[in-house]
Amino acid sequence: MTFKKLYLLFLLISSCYGYAQTDCAAFKNGTFTFTDKNNRNYTIIRDGDKQTEKIEDEQEVYEFTIKWTDSCTYTVTPTATTIKKNKAILKLGTMTVKITPKTDTSYVQLVRVANSPKFKRRDEVFVVKEDK
Repeated sequence: MTFKKLYLLFLLISSCYGYAQTDCAAFKNGTFTFTDKNNRNYTIIRDGDKQTEKIEDEQEVYEFTIKWTDSCTYTVTPTATTIKKNKAILKLGTMTVKITPKTDTSYVQLVRVANSPKFKRRDEVFVVKEDK
């Protein structure tokens, strides 16, 4: 392949990758659900810079502050209330969540934890449609 063709191929791939990375607006606020590898069902409610998480069949609701670092990546920091409920969460450090849109109603999240570099979790997350 000539240099010109390689360059054009690179531009095409780059533009597709860039589009996928910037199309996360639909997932910044709302209610979402996913099932982890242990078959526990989670519900996430994200509103502005706040996120709550609840595991089905458990009483506790955990609250977090989120900060978007780019259009598809955010950090998750537990609130004082969450730390009070579960001090072990401090050992994890800040979590970073990278969203990759899959469909209009789902995305894949890749979760990494600051104090555990080997930890990596990947989940498919679904938008919960609200009844109107």
